[in-house]
Amino acid sequence: MTLWYSRVTLPPLWTVAEAKVHLHLTSTDSDADVSQKLAAAQNAIEAKLGTAADPAWTATTVPPLIRHAVVVLADAFMERRGGDEAAKQLMAAYETVDVMLSQFRDVSVG
Repeated sequence: MTLWYSRVTLPPLWTVAEAKVHLHLTSTDSDADVSQKLAAAQNAIEAKLGTAADPAWTATTVPPLIRHAVVVLADAFMERRGGDEAAKQLMAAYETVDVMLSQFRDVSVG
């Protein structure tokens, strides 16, 4: 049996410069890493939202809670690297994001 799913791909919701302010980073040394973590976090948020995401959303029109969920997860990716404690902290960040996004998901079964 083949499983099919669909999801919306949004334009970038955070710039590296904006995320660096949130992450309290001032040098350019980590720009590539921040960019990668932002992309991974946004991809995870898009996957969690599925078709609940509106393809017309931009960084200025997306609901603030969704935009903030991206940077919360990117922050977790930046800070939680390796080890059991880090894995627990990353899971806690995912749980936080799940709560943040729960109001945007359609829970109906079709």
